[in-house]
Amino acid sequence: MRIELEKIKKPIGTRNSPARTCQDLHYGHPQMKDGFYWIDPNLGMPDDAVKVWCNMESGGETCVSPDVHASRMPNIPWRKSTEGWYSTLRGGFRISYDSMGPVQLTFLRLMSSQAHQNFTYTCINSAAWYDSRIGNYENAIKLQGDNEVEFTAEENKPNVILDGCKAKRAESKTVFEVRTEKLGELPLVDFYPVDYGQQQQAFGFEVGPVCFK
Repeated sequence: MRIELEKIKKPIGTRNSPARTCQDLHYGHPQMKDGFYWIDPNLGMPDDAVKVWCNMESGGETCVSPDVHASRMPNIPWRKSTEGWYSTLRGGFRISYDSMGPVQLTFLRLMSSQAHQNFTYTCINSAAWYDSRIGNYENAIKLQGDNEVEFTAEENKPNVILDGCKAKRAESKTVFEVRTEKLGELPLVDFYPVDYGQQQQAFGFEVGPVCFK
């Protein structure tokens, strides 16, 4: 009985004893290491608890990964589309987070003050941000957040951690990081590629987890 009561007071991050967030788990058990734990942001029955990565070294960040089938795509020579967004390309799709679900995601946002997420654009002879051949950002991609906000070279600029695609040589990658206190802006759900469709051009992508704290 005492152990069960302790689980309610100080959840241990298991399927049957989920915490509200990783930060709650960190406060209750400061000795816990980084790893996968169960959380239940809406604190209902544990039936809808979800498994997330807890970054304990950062004070208990709750990191939600996109669904596996929607989290990456290898370099492919895509056909140019007038529609623009990746989800409208033939074979394209929106980046989904069904494992978390909209209700739990809403509660997680309510208990957080900031969020960040990385997006990697992989390229073959394709610019992703700066294009050193023309010396400008005309070929910069746009990223789209959950509330349809756009992160572009003109406004809401993401951090560019690495821009290997700017030289448009062989195979490389450009890594973006979006950090925001407007929590409705994340996770990322789509992107708008620009420099593709020519011979010997290809692009792919990989989406990292969105981390709330």
